[in-house]
Amino acid sequence: MTTGAEKQTLIPDDAFERGAPEGTLGAEEELWLADPATMKLAGGAQEILAKAPEGHLSGELIDCEIEANTGVHADAEGVYSDLIGRRRYLLSEAGRLGRELGVSGTHPVGDWREQEIIDKPHYQRLKERLGWLIRRNNTFALHVHYAVNGPEKAIYMFDRLREYVPHLLALSVNSPFWQGENTDMQSSRVLIFSRSMHRGGLPEPMGSWSRYKDYVDYVHRSGAIDKLAEIWWDVRPQPALGTIEMRASDAQADPRRTAALVSLTAALCDAVSAEYEAGERRPVLPAREIEENKWSAQRYGLEGTFIDAASHESVPTRKVLESWFRLLEASTERDLSGAARLLDEPTEADRQLEVWRETGSAVEVARDAARRTRAAVEEES
Repeated sequence: MTTGAEKQTLIPDDAFERGAPEGTLGAEEELWLADPATMKLAGGAQEILAKAPEGHLSGELIDCEIEANTGVHADAEGVYSDLIGRRRYLLSEAGRLGRELGVSGTHPVGDWREQEIIDKPHYQRLKERLGWLIRRNNTFALHVHYAVNGPEKAIYMFDRLREYVPHLLALSVNSPFWQGENTDMQSSRVLIFSRSMHRGGLPEPMGSWSRYKDYVDYVHRSGAIDKLAEIWWDVRPQPALGTIEMRASDAQADPRRTAALVSLTAALCDAVSAEYEAGERRPVLPAREIEENKWSAQRYGLEGTFIDAASHESVPTRKVLESWFRLLEASTERDLSGAARLLDEPTEADRQLEVWRETGSAVEVARDAARRTRAAVEEES
């Protein structure tokens, strides 16, 4: 038996020093499978994964959920192209199995009690350790990776990027329904996942690479975690990949919205990276202050208010985001035209609620999400 003192560190010696081109991007999006007749969640992911191209897809907790993984790209268009290719493959495989493929932050009518945890040691271990909490985690997110060179820089970026979790969440809300019920939340995914899972949600600032390493050592040597993937923060360092991973967003049915969120995240990371390189370090906000804005984003999406860190006054969320966009546009060479449109069109949570008001049916909300998931790929054919 291996004792805590004998365990190998989870952090490689050359973390964030492997020479990956800084600012390159990748993404992961989580999608669901459903029965076409009932639109309830239905298994099939493990069967699809058994035949899928290596590295393109991965299992994600339950057999009705599958994760699409992109390659590494210089810009959001490359990420978008990969995601479209993965979706095209998944639509074909879902059809072969008699399944619908869809995307939303939570499934509008899926019952977590009917889902099967996939036969993978990592997830079976979580099932044993976390029980009911992990079994009810039927959530679907978008994760964006940004390559960083230098461990101290990575931690500075981690600390600063926490402040913008509410911004990205407000733009991406896409989960007002849970178990067939209108939750009054624009993102019930946040409630189900990051607010119920320990080592989830908004992390505390670390301040230094050594403090981050000490924390990982603390949870690993104690036996609390076996791999870094068991830290589920809204923002997290990925030492083995050399990236900072932004995990704030609900998954989007429209992949163009996904590309816009990737581009926006990249521009934000570019700006924080430039702060570090110029020696212009900005204050790092405490979690308790960021949480106020995260709650507003979770509850109201774009229609709430954010608290200004300097004045402590409440400002309409849209106004905050408009100002933020202008600052990023003035300092980036990234294409933010798609990101700007995110403020001009309804969120995907708004779309779900519109369908629900028209039909009175959460089943039809799920059917619409699947229809839009398919249509977006067909438009690219």
